[in-house]
Amino acid sequence: MSGFELRPARKSDLSRLQLISAQARERYRSIPELAHIADAPPLPPDRFEACRVEVAARLDDPEPIGFAATRTLDGLLYLDNISVVADASGRGIGSALLSSVIDHAAMLLAPAVSLTTFKQPAWNGPWFRRHGFQPMHADQIGVGLRGVMERQEQTLDPDSRETLVRFL
Repeated sequence: MSGFELRPARKSDLSRLQLISAQARERYRSIPELAHIADAPPLPPDRFEACRVEVAARLDDPEPIGFAATRTLDGLLYLDNISVVADASGRGIGSALLSSVIDHAAMLLAPAVSLTTFKQPAWNGPWFRRHGFQPMHADQIGVGLRGVMERQEQTLDPDSRETLVRFL
């Protein structure tokens, strides 16, 4: 974890976090069936306010370069969003944020971390599976997570999505 640190988000980070979320979506523009994701608006402030947000920042600059937003949902820790700026991608920042999410779930005595993501591209479902996540069985999905999935289905193709879990 050299070159950056993880810290709790500050209120003053909000506009930067929104920018990071919007920039992270730009990667989808190169995939025709997901290109519309790049045009989605930044995450709204209330989305961040509903979560515990941890940021990654370079050691020489306090400005966030990535974040992970989590909240408790159905007795599990739900990873609402994890994003890293493009020029910092591939440097272990996302992995460090995800590891911190898993550590936080363990501290909360949550039995697992859950999330919803796209089955493809490589930085979505495949990346999480490389980090120990597996498809969540339908009978394991609680009411809260089912609500998240239903909201996502209003704008996203459900066949392109998957719900993953990592048990602790």
